[in-house]
Amino acid sequence: MMELLFVASIAFISGMLLTRLIRSISLRTGFVDHPDGRRKLHLKPIALGGGLAVSISAFLSLACAILIFPRIHGLVDEAVISEGRQSPISFFLGLFASSIFIIGIGLLDDRFQLRGRQKLLGQIVAVSILLASGLVVESIQIFGWRHQLGLLAYPFTMFWLLGAINALNLIDGLDGLATSVGIILSLAIGVMALMNSHMTDAMITFALCGALLGFLIYNFPPASIYLGDAGSMFIGLLLGALAMRSSFKASATVALMAPTVIWAIPILDVGMAILRRKLTGRSIYETDRGHLHHCLMRNGFSGQMTLIWIAVFCTVTALGALISVALRDERMGVVSFIAVFGTLIVTRLFGFAECKLLGGRLKSIFSSFIHMPNRDSPRTSSPVHARLTGTRDWDELWETLTEYAERFDLSSVQLNVNLPALNEEYHVNWNRRGRGPEQEQWTTDIPLIAGRTTVGRLRISGRSAEGSVCSWMGELIAGLKPFEVQISAMLGDLMQLNLAQDQHISDSESLLAETSSG
Repeated sequence: MMELLFVASIAFISGMLLTRLIRSISLRTGFVDHPDGRRKLHLKPIALGGGLAVSISAFLSLACAILIFPRIHGLVDEAVISEGRQSPISFFLGLFASSIFIIGIGLLDDRFQLRGRQKLLGQIVAVSILLASGLVVESIQIFGWRHQLGLLAYPFTMFWLLGAINALNLIDGLDGLATSVGIILSLAIGVMALMNSHMTDAMITFALCGALLGFLIYNFPPASIYLGDAGSMFIGLLLGALAMRSSFKASATVALMAPTVIWAIPILDVGMAILRRKLTGRSIYETDRGHLHHCLMRNGFSGQMTLIWIAVFCTVTALGALISVALRDERMGVVSFIAVFGTLIVTRLFGFAECKLLGGRLKSIFSSFIHMPNRDSPRTSSPVHARLTGTRDWDELWETLTEYAERFDLSSVQLNVNLPALNEEYHVNWNRRGRGPEQEQWTTDIPLIAGRTTVGRLRISGRSAEGSVCSWMGELIAGLKPFEVQISAMLGDLMQLNLAQDQHISDSESLLAETSSG
């Protein structure tokens, strides 16, 4: 235990000192996160590079511990060695190399805003380095049932690690949130490692915990420095890998329930984000304001209270997982997750709109199996509405669209409005089945623009018309004019917001110039 306290203390002290140093360097060099008035709503440029401070502090503390405590070289579970698991040296080298790589990808993204697919490719390379070091889950155990993964071993391990990386990356949308979640997860995984006699894994998690605590002093609301993608992806990679290693029961066999429940809140958040975006016809890389922290803040919670409540949710699931390990009863972990998720759904704080969308989609799929298609008598489904955020009345606008759909005999209409700056996100879709062969169907996406801002998309589909296609398409586009006028009038205040945004960005740049020169 002395080694663990030493590692955490050194990481905490170095985390504080390095964070302050890197914050100063970032402000002077212009490596900052600028507000954009749409998704990034902070009031002034905030320093980036916190991930460097956290990672350097964690690895520095581990290096100091190895030099001061020589016996750390032998802190390996002999039972695990006898079962043929990878040596810790191989794992450490792989973990260090993959961490360096993913931090580099994160810094590039923080500086140049990489595309989603480019960032994903970098994550895959980083995970592949770790897999090459021998960290592969060959079998899983859940509720006493053990299953050999076989050919799925590598895909499963990669899927888990990529999920962990992106779960921490996506939850990093509020001052101190990813840091606080990382602290709770690292503590829980560290305790689980000790319970399973994995001392080396526990040391790494305690080092990360100490570094994050030192960083949190400057990242707590209101933050003066951000983790950036370099930090959130590094934490996700590290904790994702250690969650698997710490739950090894035999050679490359993971007791899956405990690490899954420890990660439950980040997994829930990213799962709902993917579900929400897919069901509303958007790319999974598209940003929105439907994450857990956004939902809590819309319900009146302050930034600090939102941070505290999410920390409480993570603590509940983490404790449930640890109790399940101690009692060897995985049902305790499941109960803790159901309690948290059920509370969020019942109170409609988070997940209710996504569940409603999913229910509508499942109902639509189920009904398609029951009713036979009829070309002459198409069946119209009821529109599925989902107001994720906001208070504006979209019914009149939707009525205009349905009249338009009837006039041009459309097969489906889908409206997606996403305005984070005005706290508005609304989705609705409507369709008619039995519209004839698929080869006769067409689909088009139309961006909705108010001022200089894209506020959403309209997707419509229908059957090819008889006669001149060009003439008919001209009438179709002209028919959208009333809708365009109506949405422009409804969102007229966005024009004023654009002007205020320009002035705000100008003021921010002036402030940054003054800070850099000072």
